[in-house]
Amino acid sequence: MDLNKIRQDIDRVDSSIKPLFIERMACGKNVALAKAESKGNVYVPEREQQVVANRAKDVSLDIHDEYVAFLLHLMSLCRRYEYGILTDMQEETLADALAKTDYSIQTPHNKVAVAFDTREDAGSIQLVMNMIALNSIRIEQLSLNSEGPVSHINCTLLGNVNEKNMKLLLCQLAKETQDFKIKELI
Repeated sequence: MDLNKIRQDIDRVDSSIKPLFIERMACGKNVALAKAESKGNVYVPEREQQVVANRAKDVSLDIHDEYVAFLLHLMSLCRRYEYGILTDMQEETLADALAKTDYSIQTPHNKVAVAFDTREDAGSIQLVMNMIALNSIRIEQLSLNSEGPVSHINCTLLGNVNEKNMKLLLCQLAKETQDFKIKELI
């Protein structure tokens, strides 16, 4: 096989994907605007599981897992984009989380300690780590304990709750994990 020809094929396919990706994100924007009006949830795991099952059912077994991972990543990326549009939701979610602590957005800090649970069948640790990476947030400390399908995660994130990407990440974590809490602003 000619590696240069294969790379040309990859470039052609990637160029074909780009306009579809842009169109997909435009649909995500419309979803966010509709959900802003209806106050609906951005993350609807049952819908996403159904979409993945329907779209992946006819994919060859040798690439099935990769296609499922692609779909999950694409949906996570789209949800991040939608949360970014829903700034009122970000503010409300952050205010709710801070109301359960002794901290406020005015508390001087450059680290945010959080805790939350994930279920292996509803998002998983990999998608959470992906959320953190997509928002360009660095992790200073991470601990994880698993009990059956539930993983208990504690981590310290580098940044401030007033920063755009941190607000976005905290909103997405609060909406897509269980028992999310801000433990400390450091």
